[in-house]
Amino acid sequence: MIVSADTLWRLNHEYSNRLAKAHTYFALLEQLVDERDGQDEQLGAALHYTLAHLDALKGEHRDWRYAYFYEQPDSKRMVQTDAAIQQALGAFVRMRSQHERYLIDLYQALETIPRPHPGLTTVPANGDLWDKTRLALYQLLDFNNYVETLGAPT
Repeated sequence: MIVSADTLWRLNHEYSNRLAKAHTYFALLEQLVDERDGQDEQLGAALHYTLAHLDALKGEHRDWRYAYFYEQPDSKRMVQTDAAIQQALGAFVRMRSQHERYLIDLYQALETIPRPHPGLTTVPANGDLWDKTRLALYQLLDFNNYVETLGAPT
């Protein structure tokens, strides 16, 4: 299946957004928990562990962009030829498959932690960051559904 440059751009853009959103929510939750209650070592360790892994996934995604998505790293012009697009897509699918395994492990690890009291994780203007972090992580896991809407291979 030939995928267009537009489809490849959409995959990259959406995945970047989902990674950034998850990272932001976990960073905010970690900061909030540290400020409000530094006593829950299990929760703090889990958040730190998750953030470290999300940093690694963001780094791998950045490396993919510079190796496959851009024609030249310094120009940041997206690839245009069918062969380059297919190569970028193949590398993206492989990267995403590896990321999915890590994300499943992270999600399952968070399932083992008792839910913190909502008073610890709620910010009046933004709601409950615990729920938002879990939703953002789930949206990363659910990325294949987005890929299917584009008609791209998973």
